[in-house]
Amino acid sequence: MINDFENITYELTEDELNKVHLIIKGISLRKGKDMAVSGTLICEKMNLQGPRLRKIINYIRVKNLHYGLCSCVKGYYTANTLRELEGCIVGLKQRIASQVKVLNALEGQTMMFGGVGQLSIFE
Repeated sequence: MINDFENITYELTEDELNKVHLIIKGISLRKGKDMAVSGTLICEKMNLQGPRLRKIINYIRVKNLHYGLCSCVKGYYTANTLRELEGCIVGLKQRIASQVKVLNALEGQTMMFGGVGQLSIFE
């Protein structure tokens, strides 16, 4: 769970775990970025909220249950080529870099509240 987001980042429920194979099956049919399916559509069909779908997608990726599960502005898809998978990886790295910049800025701002201006990313 993520601090202050516990109400949406709790572990997958039994019902959500039962939906994993259906989500994998659907995304496996969406080969290539042009065939991406929107998260909104998946949520409508699977009776999920966006944060819970993202939790399921994370679970699938981390557990290596479906190779090449990518995302883009259009939604989720299965990489059709190495280039598509690498493009998804680059996008993820860019989002992480953006979040690290925000983290560094907020850590610096802790001095305004009597902190030391830096925390560890591993805390």
